[in-house]
Amino acid sequence: MSANTIVYEDKKILVIDDEVYIRDSVIGFLEDYGFRVIEAENGQMGLEQFEKEKPDMILCDLRMPVMDGLEVLAQVREQDETTPIIIVSGAGNIADTVEALRLGAWDYIIKPIQDMNVLFHAVNKAFERKQFIAEKTRYQQDLETANQELKVSLETLEQARDQLVQSEKMAALGELVAGVAHEINTPVGVGVTAASFLDAKTREFSEVYESGELKRSELESYLKTVREVSNSILINMGRAAELISSFKQVAVDQSSEKRRRFNLKEYIDEILLSLRPRYKKTTHTITVNCAPDIEMTSYPGAFSQILNNLIMNSLIHGFKDMEEGKIEMDITRNADTLSFVYKDNGGGMTEKQKEKAFDPFFTTMRGKGGTGLGMSIVFNLVTQTLKGQISLDSEPGRGVVFTMTFPELEIVNG
Repeated sequence: MSANTIVYEDKKILVIDDEVYIRDSVIGFLEDYGFRVIEAENGQMGLEQFEKEKPDMILCDLRMPVMDGLEVLAQVREQDETTPIIIVSGAGNIADTVEALRLGAWDYIIKPIQDMNVLFHAVNKAFERKQFIAEKTRYQQDLETANQELKVSLETLEQARDQLVQSEKMAALGELVAGVAHEINTPVGVGVTAASFLDAKTREFSEVYESGELKRSELESYLKTVREVSNSILINMGRAAELISSFKQVAVDQSSEKRRRFNLKEYIDEILLSLRPRYKKTTHTITVNCAPDIEMTSYPGAFSQILNNLIMNSLIHGFKDMEEGKIEMDITRNADTLSFVYKDNGGGMTEKQKEKAFDPFFTTMRGKGGTGLGMSIVFNLVTQTLKGQISLDSEPGRGVVFTMTFPELEIVNG
């Protein structure tokens, strides 16, 4: 930092000295450099001038009547720690010098001043130091402000994260409730339709039976219908119950209540059966490659919800404007590890969409019923409930591939 950075015309210096000719010579020299100078002939008057004028710097003698320089220095420092104070004294006492510096003097000049350049150098260096301290203070304040803002931002992010976790656990939150209602509506609707169909068939059967014209073939047909429809009702009502339980698990994190032994292939088939009404009127196909004898002790509700979200994601997003969508699942086991690869031939994702795929509330159908929680829930179920891993590979026009691995599961051949 150089003297050119200091505008002397803006600087006010207070000169306190009881010797008139000393004051006049110092004042004249400083005014030649453009400083604004005020004066006082003793310490008491100097202190009054300081409180009134608020100078940028003080040049102060030590030996003065009424109040000496050391007392002035001490009282000024009680009020202000930043104003530079330079002692200009002829005392020549080393003890006074040490005491002045201890009380907060920035420099000490012996008078009479033989070379006024010594005074200018001291004044200039003091202002440079003051400017440096001010800039350092501003920098520290800016840094503290930035740190505080970062702290607030971090706290906000942590709160947002906590709220997000809560939202995933609380089925009562608005958007999650909408998703629950939407998902439950299908199996319940299928169950109601099936029950209505069975009721109609039962009335028809009763009429034929009461007429006494019942044929064996009609009885067999009715019994077959009862078996098929009742099985569909049971599966869909069970699916609805599992959905409610699954969303409850997300809300209260009690997935351990659903741990049980089940046949993986049979369970997947049941899930697909309950989802069949969603795509039976299309030409989309779902293929499952899974050994029929894989028995496992795990959380079927989690698997159910994972598959439900993946399949619905393919049907709604991947196969949009497509006539023949294909979903393929390849499940293999290796010791105690299960590998589950889910892929479709849909529209795929851009790099940006792929990066955000597992982010909560990210959806490409905002305002069209999409909550953006489906894939986030899948991620949490895979990594937290099932202690596994999931990765996504996708390109526009080339579908998606979700690769999931589930370690430390009790997997045995049936």
